[in-house]
Amino acid sequence: MPASDATNRAVVFDLDDTLYPERQYVRSGYVAVAKFLRVETGRGEKYEDWLWRRFLEGETGGAFDSLNEAFSLGLCPDRIGQLVRVYRGHHPDIRPYEGVAGLLDRLRGRVRLGLLSDGFLPAQQLKLDALGLADRFDAVLFTETMGRECWKPSPAGFVALAEKLHVPAAGCAYVADNPAKDFLAPNRLGWRTIQLRMPGQVHADRSAEPGGQAQRVVAGLGDLETALGE
Repeated sequence: MPASDATNRAVVFDLDDTLYPERQYVRSGYVAVAKFLRVETGRGEKYEDWLWRRFLEGETGGAFDSLNEAFSLGLCPDRIGQLVRVYRGHHPDIRPYEGVAGLLDRLRGRVRLGLLSDGFLPAQQLKLDALGLADRFDAVLFTETMGRECWKPSPAGFVALAEKLHVPAAGCAYVADNPAKDFLAPNRLGWRTIQLRMPGQVHADRSAEPGGQAQRVVAGLGDLETALGE
């Protein structure tokens, strides 16, 4: 991306399934919950394997309620909530996609770099810490800090991050994975939007509402770097 190109002076990335495979986090969280349950129940079942099989079959919601029923654990709603807190509060075993760190390093100095992500805290911060990428960004914004009403597709996070980066909307590009929520607001704000397709993504095939499709879809980090350089 030419440094003199005023229409692309900041590149903002999503986190989950953009910088790393979200499936890694799901698996890591299931392992943390399973360890917790084995201590709590004194039972030796491989809860994480059951949860993971369920996830691979496309069942992504209500995981711990289903686990409670399948294993007859007899957990009350408060105890189910505790499992959710264990999942969101664990220190995840995750790694960036191969090549992400190098791409960010090559972009630095040519453009300002930002990170904009939805999701619960402290989970999102713990993910970024585990990836070891935080120092590569000029500004990071987790929309949860602004209130859940500011999660995408709200434009609030995009407006706030552009201000943090000191870059006008026309100079910002957003790279993300989920057509159902990621691109509607930046499209309306005049940002450039790019959907990054990577193997195994969880939400990449979801439908976008009118105006919510990315302006460009790229397959892999090499194509992304090429697109950002145009």
